[in-house]
Amino acid sequence: MRIRTFLTPLLLLGALTACEDDLLDLEPVDELTEEIAISDARGARAAMTGAYQALQSTDYYGGTFVFFNDLSADNAVHTGTYHSYADASRNELRPENSSVADIWNAIYEAINRTNQLIIRVPDIDDLSAQERDEILAQAHFLRALHYHNLVRLWGDVPLREAPIASAEEASQVERAPVEDVYALILSDLETAKAGLPSGGDTRRATLGAAHALSARVHLYLEEWGQAQTAAEAAEAMGYTLAEDYSSLFPPEGGETPEDIFRVLFTAVQWNQLGYYYISSGFGGRGEVGPQQSIIDAFQPADARGQWSIYGDVEGTAHGTKYPTTAGAEDPHVIRFAEVILTKAEALAQQGQLEDAVTEYNRVRVRAELPPHVFEEDVSTRQEVLEAIWHERRLELAFEGDRFSDLRRTGRSVDVLGIQAYQAMYPIPQAELDVAPNMTQNPEY
Repeated sequence: MRIRTFLTPLLLLGALTACEDDLLDLEPVDELTEEIAISDARGARAAMTGAYQALQSTDYYGGTFVFFNDLSADNAVHTGTYHSYADASRNELRPENSSVADIWNAIYEAINRTNQLIIRVPDIDDLSAQERDEILAQAHFLRALHYHNLVRLWGDVPLREAPIASAEEASQVERAPVEDVYALILSDLETAKAGLPSGGDTRRATLGAAHALSARVHLYLEEWGQAQTAAEAAEAMGYTLAEDYSSLFPPEGGETPEDIFRVLFTAVQWNQLGYYYISSGFGGRGEVGPQQSIIDAFQPADARGQWSIYGDVEGTAHGTKYPTTAGAEDPHVIRFAEVILTKAEALAQQGQLEDAVTEYNRVRVRAELPPHVFEEDVSTRQEVLEAIWHERRLELAFEGDRFSDLRRTGRSVDVLGIQAYQAMYPIPQAELDVAPNMTQNPEY
């Protein structure tokens, strides 16, 4: 594996803050402030920026959410000191796990910010109709993303479509069935498509991002025709694969033709991704690392493995997909390679096997691997599906996809050697303590 030079931020000590319990604060102490703030165009624009900033949380796309989706699977292993991370790595999560609660709280905080916009922006007089519709479309897109992240980890979750108005109201929340959550997700995405621009900054929601997220959602729902249609709609927006895999992860977030939706970070608003994966010898924390299973899964010639994993002088492997400890990379929420693999899987599930192989070969060739030949390398529906799932694992390794992917394809028990109930996260105990109508996932 290649060894690269890593950058260390001036404020590196900020990353050493430990994962502490974030107890649910029932008092809506900022309710009045937000209501006043989102009362004119300037406030709406600032609130929209705040909705995107929620993605930057170190408990969300800035760290823990991404780490746990690989730690709980067979991609990453805990190599540091945080007990909550160790429990995820061993698949021994409990309702009291502080990091599970942190992820939950970060996502619901993000949902609250979108709800503030969705409720208040329609009443703002000094926004043009076009800008008002675009702000609302962005908020609906973000809310769809947040709820999908919740439902794929926890299943039934509380549906909050408006800001919580009081502690009493907060204490009465209960879980909604998965079907109801998906109904809101799909509704939000349709609303988003009606108002989003066709292009622009990939760190803001666009029509292409809404199509791509729709493809992902329909894939999880096993709605193969809709997944294919949404994937093709995303491709029609003009996305193409980046020429080189390594160009997808520049130190300061440069653009590629593959980018669909990313999260903005700077050396000030920084993420923990590289810092936690990179070893202490190169200025990182080394809290998580690649599991031997994923190391063995990469062929030596695979450009994805060469970029994402390296071995130090002691022979220990470390993750290098995010190449610096500065945290200024703009990690992808969704990119075109995933859309290609979604379309390939949808085609295979509909029996169009040769077309599916042609589709996933696009990411193999970009990874400098020989394309598969239908009826020679793969021939049956199951073989094609397993090839697609394998490519998805390698392509999206360390991007926070694997655990949810195993669960949606029904492979968690066989691949991870876990009990069936462990394929879903426990509801945080702090939620159960303050909301008597909340129920726990079975066997936790």
